[in-house]
Amino acid sequence: MSITTQGIDARSYLSGWMQGLMGMYTKDMNAIPDEQWTKTFGGCTRPANEITADAFGLLVFCTRCMQGDVPQSYGDEMQAMATVMADKAAAGEQIKKICGDFCAALSSASDETLNAEVMPPWQMPTPLYSLCQMAVSHVWYHDGQLNYIQCLLGDDQVHWMHD
Repeated sequence: MSITTQGIDARSYLSGWMQGLMGMYTKDMNAIPDEQWTKTFGGCTRPANEITADAFGLLVFCTRCMQGDVPQSYGDEMQAMATVMADKAAAGEQIKKICGDFCAALSSASDETLNAEVMPPWQMPTPLYSLCQMAVSHVWYHDGQLNYIQCLLGDDQVHWMHD
């Protein structure tokens, strides 16, 4: 009797989840009125464009690490990205590019690369694959912030659940 086993394709699963989250985030992003995209609420919240730069900045960090270019800083690049993402149309294009680059880097990264420890922005050595999982989940976390902004604006719809 022979037994055939099939392993889990962790790279494909993570890429698939990233693509799903990109769609969800984009739908929620598009539900925020253009004139509210760069506004703060109560004087102390971050605007949606900065939240978006944070959400996708960690993916850029991971992509660069997978490509062998471990960034030494994070904050300056994220701030530059927030400026680009102040325009919602540009933000949408950046998101597509960032997600595509991330998924391509993930699919071609060696096991050795993904198992190597890197120093993330919060200065706690982490295996790169674990950091990639966190970066993808990080998008979902920030999507929740977009949902909260929508509610503050009187919109209680769950946009990512609908076409």
